[in-house]
Amino acid sequence: MNKVEHLYVHVPFCAAKCHYCAFYSEAASTEKMSDYVDAVLQELERFAPQLAPTTIFFGGGTPSLLPAPLMRRILEKVPAAHAREWTIECNPSTVSTEKAKLFREFGVSRISMGVQALDDELLDMIGRVHSVKAAIESHEKLRSTGFDDINFDLMFGLPGQTMEHWRNTLERTIELQPEHISTYCLILEEDTQFWSFLQQGHIKPDEELELKMYQAAIEMLSAAGYCQYEISNFAKPNHQCAHNIAYWEGKDYIGLGPSACSTVGNRRWQNAPDTDRYITALRKGECALAYEEPLTPELRDAERAAFGMRMNRGVPGDLVRGRWDREIAELLSAELVQWRDGRLTPTQRGIFFADEVAAAFV
Repeated sequence: MNKVEHLYVHVPFCAAKCHYCAFYSEAASTEKMSDYVDAVLQELERFAPQLAPTTIFFGGGTPSLLPAPLMRRILEKVPAAHAREWTIECNPSTVSTEKAKLFREFGVSRISMGVQALDDELLDMIGRVHSVKAAIESHEKLRSTGFDDINFDLMFGLPGQTMEHWRNTLERTIELQPEHISTYCLILEEDTQFWSFLQQGHIKPDEELELKMYQAAIEMLSAAGYCQYEISNFAKPNHQCAHNIAYWEGKDYIGLGPSACSTVGNRRWQNAPDTDRYITALRKGECALAYEEPLTPELRDAERAAFGMRMNRGVPGDLVRGRWDREIAELLSAELVQWRDGRLTPTQRGIFFADEVAAAFV
């Protein structure tokens, strides 16, 4: 049996819930964080025989919120001997020199910071707990401890955000020169504070402005030397996120922690999005599954095609020919895709309408 090469660890704790966030997270307490670490290490031990990760990603939540002694316990056990990329997500308010040195000690190679905006009023409005000053200082701490692969997550389409706000955030980010920049349009999801605001009529999306902001990001980041390799992601040469590319290419991965998903072979499963339930199950030596489902080869190919078309390099022709010929003909006619060097790739217009392109394959 081939080893699984991609490992995700979900750390569910946050200092506060952002108004846009629909990911599973909860308030932190020292006792629960300790119990969580015990449980995730038990789950890791269970899957260790299947793992030989080349990419590792700690997401959340806020992984950097874990106290250094608890984080050390996890880092010591992660099977990282073959890892070529190891990412930890950080909130700028929780980056310390101590933690940065700890990450470096164990071979963490990449930091992804949830900056979102470089404007204090916008940060306050979306419920972030950090300031612009904290983001800049955190970047400096990471550089001073040797990190040379840093990502900034940025958001556009925020309530009250103008084009001037967005251009200013992009310009200030470019000045800091992170190796990777992810730009996400606000999605109003149920069970978030912003969804409530939408239902109450306090906010109203402006799709025309969102498109202009996206176009501005593509133009400004391209001019600054960042190559767009996926609809939301821009990188300097050789700094694309290998872990996320593995997802988009439909590779097997194992996820640990509450709410984490896994896909291996013909099976997909998700842990319960409930930290207490997760901890209790692992203490009993049980799985903490919320659901599992079988996957057919046809479904996996459909997912590879749909997610692969998020990337500028698209998908191999032999993956899609013969099964989606009619759909591809329609996409070609609409100038949303093109054939290039034996691959089906999105056009610039197709990048703007990525959801429509993906829908053709699922």
